[in-house]
Amino acid sequence: MAQAVNFLPWRARQQRRCLRVWITIFSATVLLIVLLAAMLRMHALQENQRLRQVQQAGVTLQVGLAQRHARLLAQQAERQARQQRDQRLQATREWQQTLTRLADMLPEQVWLSELRFQQGTLSLAGYAVSFMALGQLEKALNAIPGLRMDKPGAASRDAQGRWQFNYTLLLDVPHAPQP
Repeated sequence: MAQAVNFLPWRARQQRRCLRVWITIFSATVLLIVLLAAMLRMHALQENQRLRQVQQAGVTLQVGLAQRHARLLAQQAERQARQQRDQRLQATREWQQTLTRLADMLPEQVWLSELRFQQGTLSLAGYAVSFMALGQLEKALNAIPGLRMDKPGAASRDAQGRWQFNYTLLLDVPHAPQP
């Protein structure tokens, strides 16, 4: 008769080995899932950090652009103010030249008592020693560039025998800068 073989120890070893294999597979799977979850979490954190950096860079750029825009507006306002100041200065220079020409062209026997500028009209009042000096004054006033005679005012003699006169001059250029 054949001897009976006891497979119980072999079966127990086989079951333990099979159990170890399945525990190893299960543990490796759990470990792999945990590693993947950790990697995904790290990736999400990195993406969030990158997004925050991009947003911060956008905010920084917006602040920089706003500051630059404000600086450009200030420079533009300053440039316009400088241009207006230069235009006023140029107008003053032109009037200075015109008034200097007027003073140079006045006959010696004529002097001004009043010089007034209002709304584009230059009014002159003064005295002349002779009537001939008034004629010379009128010619001189007509010769001044930039001004034209509007209408001669009244000329009369005062108690001392001097001729008193009034003249009105208009700007030749209607849109000329005024002092």
